[in-house]
Amino acid sequence: MFIKNNQWMNSFETITGKTHMKIKMPNQDAVMSEVIDKDFLISAIADGHGSKKCTRSHLGALYAVESAIEVAKNIKEDFIKDDVIHTKSIGKYYTKRVIALWRKKIDDHLEREPLELDLLEDLTLKEIKSIKKNPYVSYGSTLLVVMLIKDYILCYQLGDGDILFVSKSNSVTKPIKRDDRHIANDTSSLCLSRPEKEFKIKVFRDLNHILQMILLSTDGYSNSFSSEAGFFKVGSDLVEMISEDGFNVIDENLKEWIEETSNNGSGDDTSVSILTRIDKKDELETASS
Repeated sequence: MFIKNNQWMNSFETITGKTHMKIKMPNQDAVMSEVIDKDFLISAIADGHGSKKCTRSHLGALYAVESAIEVAKNIKEDFIKDDVIHTKSIGKYYTKRVIALWRKKIDDHLEREPLELDLLEDLTLKEIKSIKKNPYVSYGSTLLVVMLIKDYILCYQLGDGDILFVSKSNSVTKPIKRDDRHIANDTSSLCLSRPEKEFKIKVFRDLNHILQMILLSTDGYSNSFSSEAGFFKVGSDLVEMISEDGFNVIDENLKEWIEETSNNGSGDDTSVSILTRIDKKDELETASS
């Protein structure tokens, strides 16, 4: 999938990992991006937990990215006022509304299709009680969001996954560091009682336009590399590739690349969203394509 506004181009894809294909399990990831207006582009990815308690987490991931974008569209005028970022709007005001909409989507789905816990296998009595107490557990998911609003870059992260920044000088950094609490399969989740407290939020002012590319991915991508250095190199390699061949090469090959990476690595569902700044070369190429 490909979208662009007046500053950024974005290609995004999701694939089902071979481990889930073997057991005929649906893709637990979701990715969605939207141009809200010429100065506002948002991209969101989510990773449903896929555990035996989280039987509907593929829907939870879908509802998460939908909610992130719908709320941003509804409150877009609140983010920036007089060219100054409105910190209250980007904090709990936004995250609380995303969580509320996510829960509403789940409530609507539960009304149409109630959980039949007696039909679920391998669940302990304790696990069944926990789902009855909090049915959102069945839809548990992470959520990562990047908003590009004029000269501001807003990053949100709940749970595992990665956001990479690549500068024009090909320096690769993580604006949000990995949470040390995320060990093995443990991660923060939208299904917690107060998930808004778990969001990590970073805001950057990119006045000098030194940032060239942003990469969002679920953990199936980074887990396919033997080291963080190998994962970071993807960011710098992509920037060099775009510089030589234009952004079209990314859009045309992204799905095949992440399928190959996942198949040779984690085997997990994998979602990637690549946002790169438009330069004159890209403007010419997209105009002629």
